[in-house]
Formats: sequence, structure tokens, C-alpha cells
Amino acid sequence: MVGAMWKVIVLLVLLMPGPCDGLFRSLYRSVSMPPEGDSGQPLFLTPYIEAGKIQKGRELSLVSPFPGLNMKSYAGFLTVNKTYNSNLFFWFFPAQIQPEDAPVVLWLQGGPGGSSMFGLFVEHGPYVVTSNMTLRDRDFPWTTTLSMLYIDNPVGTGFSFTDDTHGYAVNEDDVARDLYSALIQFFQIFPEYKNNDFYVTGESYAGKYVPAIAHLIHSLNPVREVKINLKGIAIGDGYSDPESIIGGYAEFLYQIGLLDEKQKKYFQKQCHECIEHIRKQNWFEAFEILDKLLDGDLTSDPSYFQNVTGCSNYYNFLRCTEPEDQLYYVKFLSLPEVRQAIHVGNQTFNDGTIVEKYLREDTVQSVKPWLTEIMNNYKVLIYNGQLDIIVAAALTERSLMGMDWKGSQEYKKAEKKVWKIFKSDNEVAGYIRQVGDFHQVIIRGGGHILPYDQPLRAFDMINRFIYGKGWDPYVG
Repeated sequence: MVGAMWKVIVLLVLLMPGPCDGLFRSLYRSVSMPPEGDSGQPLFLTPYIEAGKIQKGRELSLVSPFPGLNMKSYAGFLTVNKTYNSNLFFWFFPAQIQPEDAPVVLWLQGGPGGSSMFGLFVEHGPYVVTSNMTLRDRDFPWTTTLSMLYIDNPVGTGFSFTDDTHGYAVNEDDVARDLYSALIQFFQIFPEYKNNDFYVTGESYAGKYVPAIAHLIHSLNPVREVKINLKGIAIGDGYSDPESIIGGYAEFLYQIGLLDEKQKKYFQKQCHECIEHIRKQNWFEAFEILDKLLDGDLTSDPSYFQNVTGCSNYYNFLRCTEPEDQLYYVKFLSLPEVRQAIHVGNQTFNDGTIVEKYLREDTVQSVKPWLTEIMNNYKVLIYNGQLDIIVAAALTERSLMGMDWKGSQEYKKAEKKVWKIFKSDNEVAGYIRQVGDFHQVIIRGGGHILPYDQPLRAFDMINRFIYGKGWDPYVG
């Protein structure tokens, strides 16, 4: 998809009229609702792969169309550990435009324990769930130009499950290992996509998952017969290096008016203690401090943040609570006809509590070495919503300034540029800092859940990055 045709496609799409309690998981958390009625049987695709019945498995994974919507998609379970019966659930949407050439983009939600069905239904998938449990088309779905693969990750998240406690991930190596197994199987079921460009994307706590799986692919591609055509990664509001982010919280919260001078000093003291524990690898002690400051997971009391701000929401500093429509998808996924269509049967839709428990010590650990290696070898997009609190743009920049990669010195000198979608726009979409294949983007008017807040800007951003179209405004 190049040249004039690409420009026409982008203009057509852009001009369409518009109509937990883990560190980042409260947003994705919800009370799982048991299905009523006949939900069918879960579809496990690994046996079909092993028996050489690829076409049969693929046909069975086709999702039945929803009323009034005819987009082709596929869903099912991939077994990633037979010993523990660990299975990852996926839902795949081939691109609506030229799927044979479109890049395949893996999306991973944060949490830990947040279902990627949140990304699908709330952020950038083709469907939006309404209050009366019907679906409507999204205005700027990423599935228009990209083949989107949504995986509930890690095992125990959303529809993904294991039958043994040993099946849960306790670190990012475990996360990456299971994801890699799922991806290899995915490309066996859909071999026509294995040579397409492949990108790993995600937000928030997936700022750890994305570098973890990308680095494993990078390490294994040279020695494995089956290779994954990794071209790059994109991370939104990424919690990749906790220490550098935690160190900036107090000053940032003070500067945006959420803490006063006395509260800032207390917050800074607690953050300093947290960092000391991180440096001593006292992971649980560091988690405890951070939890009391921001989440209140380990106690029945509100967090310090909630007590002093009066707000439970730290994803957008213009909102005190989270929008109600961000949870509609959970009820929708409990409907028996939906469960039949996506082949999950009566499997529990997990809220992520157990996943967070097993990854508790992982919470404050860094994946900076892996991210550095990826930045040295692939295209990388790091983006933030201007209105986010928990992984604010300024805190991400603080992390980036402390990284040592091949473009470090040039990055520190690079000028921030204004980004507009169209030349005629009065509004500025955001700001760009680019060094070679590395792109840092701050999107105006968006919070932690950027595509929900700014769907058009998020759509334009991901397409400019993946298709290499630069950041100059379109004429229109």
C-alpha cells in the first residue's frame, strides 16, 4: 500500500464523519458475569495444528457475524503449555484494506491482568458496545489498514486460563515464552500472513510485555527455522522502567496541582524509599509502598493519591472517575450468543486478580535492557497522552533521557516538532521527536487510554509510524 493509493485511503478514512486493582488494572477490571443459556464449546486449535488439520481448525475459528456487521474475524484458544493446560485466547481481524499486504499488529493490554478485549471494544477494534448491548462500527478502527491480533495475555487474563498454579507467569520471561508459542501457532493457522511485516504494540503495563516478546523474537529468529517478521514495536504510556517513573511522580503531581507542597514532600519521601527497595531488589517491599501511594490493593483503605485528590481515576487529569461506557464490553462478553460466536463456551472471563498476584514482584522491575536492544535494531514508537497521570508524558521523557541506546545523544538534542493531521487544521494533534527509526509522540487532549480519548489522532499516529509516512500534515 504505497504512494497515491495510500494517500487516497488515508484521506477517505480520516474524512469519515464521526458519530482491578493492579497498578494499571482497575481501569480494565470488572465483575465477570456468568453466561446464561447455551454458550457452545470452547475451541482449542492446537490439536488441529498438531494433526495437520490446519484448514479445518481455521474454518472452525471463523467468528459468526454479529447483526448488521459483516467483518471477517477469527477466534479461539492456543495451548501454550500442555503440562499445566495453559491456553491463550486470541481474536484476529484481517485488515479491511489489502489484508494480503497489511502488517500484522499484535495488541497487548496492560494491568497486569487487563484483557485485550478492552483494547478491541473500547480503544481501536472495529466494534463499539452500546448501553443496550448492541454493536456499532467504530469511526477510526485500526483494523481498517492493519491486521489486528488481540491476545488475552498473560495466561489467566480475560478468557486465557490455566489448570495449574504453575501455569501463571511470575516474570516477563514467562510472559514472553507463552506469547511466543502462541504466535508460532497463529502463523501456522494463518500462513499467508507470516511474511507480512509484524509489529508488537500495547499500553501501560504492556510497556513490559511488548519489549519482552519483541526481545525473545529478536533472540530466537536467527536460530529458529520458523521466523517472525518483526519490524518494530509501539508502546503507549509504557511502564517499562518503573524506577525512573516513580522518581518523577511527586514533582509532576505537584506541577499539575494535585499535590500541595507538604503532600509533595511526603510523596517524594515515599517514592525515594520505594526506589531504595528497588535498587536492593526488595521487590515486594517496593510494591507495598507504591500500592499504598497509588492503589490500595493490599489494604481496605483508599490510596494516598485518592485521599488527597478525591479522585479514583489517574488516567486523565480532567476526569475524577472512569467513563461508564468503558465497561459495557464485559456484559456483552457474557451473552451466550457472543460466547458461541467467539468460541469461548462457558470459560470464565477472568478479572486479572490472580495474574497480578503472581506478577507482584515483577511490578517494580525494569525491562530497560530489552527495550534498549529493540531500539537499537527496530522501528520504535513511544507515545503518551498529554493528560495522563500514572505514566505521564513528562515521566516517559524522564525515562528516555536516562536510556543508553545508539540514538541517545542525538535524541537529547532533537527538536520537538508540531504535528497536525491536515494543513488546514486549526488544532494541533500533538508533538513529535524523531531520531532515525525512533519516534516519540505526545498526543494533545488524550489520557492514558489514548485511542478512546482521541481516536482520529491515535489512528493517524499508528498509520504514519507503521507505514513510514512521516509527520508532515496532509493537504486537505
